[in-house]
Amino acid sequence: MLDTPTPTPASPFAADAVIEAARAETRRRDSFWVGYSGETIPGAEVAEYLDTLRELLEQHGWIPAYRQDDPEIPDLDESMPLKAMFVSAWRYVREALGPDRGPLTLTTAQLKVDSGDAAAVGDRVLNALVAGLTGTSSAIATAWVGRRGRTWDEVRDLLQGGADFARTHGPAA
Repeated sequence: MLDTPTPTPASPFAADAVIEAARAETRRRDSFWVGYSGETIPGAEVAEYLDTLRELLEQHGWIPAYRQDDPEIPDLDESMPLKAMFVSAWRYVREALGPDRGPLTLTTAQLKVDSGDAAAVGDRVLNALVAGLTGTSSAIATAWVGRRGRTWDEVRDLLQGGADFARTHGPAA
């Protein structure tokens, strides 16, 4: 008997109903593919942004949210002078957003990759896909990603689905 590989389940973000719901959102909102600059952002540019985001999370690792009791976050010492507190906070922020920090939340990864036009439209694409998946009129992808029990496979599927959607349904350059 031949050993055949087990087929991997299709991404839920590739389902016809999810794609159609996301396409309906792009038609409902005239400015869906318009970035902060006021210019229309090509689907290929949005797809490149989402692919880069997925690759960064694959490289550094993904976590749904940072814990409030993270042992690496310094305790607040109210007896410190203001300048010392500010310098301590600045060092922590710089290290947290630095290139070697990981694992990352989706939001932190987004800040590392881009905060411009492709990010704005990429967020809309991800939101539209999650709304299509959940059957709601609107959803925020970063909240969906941060839900307890969410897996990296689900997040990767969302980012890949978003890139595929942007390439296929986004405007040409």
